Amino acid sequence: MPVFDILTATGAVFCAAIALGARDRVAAIAGFLLMGLVVALAWVRLGAPDVALAEAAIGAGLTGALLLRGAARIGPLEPAAPPARALRASAALLALGLAGLLGWAFAGAGGASVYPALVRASLAESGVGNPVTAVLLNFRAWDTLLEVVVLAVALLLVAALAPPRIDPAPLGEMVLPFARVVVPVAVLLAGHLLWLGAEAPGGAFQAGAVLAGGAVALGLCGVLRPAERTGAALRIAGLAGPALFVLAAIATAALTGGLLDYPAAAAKTWILVIESALTLSIAATLFLLFLGSEGKSR
Repeated sequence: MPVFDILTATGAVFCAAIALGARDRVAAIAGFLLMGLVVALAWVRLGAPDVALAEAAIGAGLTGALLLRGAARIGPLEPAAPPARALRASAALLALGLAGLLGWAFAGAGGASVYPALVRASLAESGVGNPVTAVLLNFRAWDTLLEVVVLAVALLLVAALAPPRIDPAPLGEMVLPFARVVVPVAVLLAGHLLWLGAEAPGGAFQAGAVLAGGAVALGLCGVLRPAERTGAALRIAGLAGPALFVLAAIATAALTGGLLDYPAAAAKTWILVIESALTLSIAATLFLLFLGSEGKSR
């Protein structure tokens, strides 16, 4: 095994230990962010650039912003008594048992999976050249639709349960020069990832996360404020992608007799339209979650 792979695996475990064991909330979040970056490197080494992009953009990027925002709302950790020795021993035994089961499962796994060959054989029928996009938006589009609906439901639940929203204090002149550079780059990169996803690593989830990052920068510098009109537009954008996906499922069922079974001659067009709507919805949803969703501001 290459030394880099050993260092990557060790680094991921070390960062996870920091995230779980740190007594300071900010230190725990920093450990989680570092773990996301290391895991993204691990996915690159495993030959899964699509997953690496998603992990870097969402797992280490937007999730970190959400965690830091939540930490600011909750405040510092209260001192707590250390857990009992029996509880720590039980947790250690449970972790070792789980690690042993995973090791046994991997050791007993069969040979190479047959699915990559099946995907390559059917790739020409999908309308796109990227096998990951073909699986997510064509062969297993129903699963992706359910995932998007879950994201929309999560936004609605946060809106219903969120406490009064505390608008982030505008950092103004400190962040504005940074935002002037980052936001145009984020918009261009999001568009590039969206278009590239049909033939190479990229797609709606990665593009939406990058676009949401630009929106967070605008929110921090006070340019994009959660006013009533802006909030309504963001809510509509957050639900538009799942709604269009559902309409596409109904339309394809009427046209071809199968849910999300696209007409062969226009499969790529259907996929690009759905992904474009999902990009805006994912960006709007992540930004609303960062703001604290729809609770009344104070």
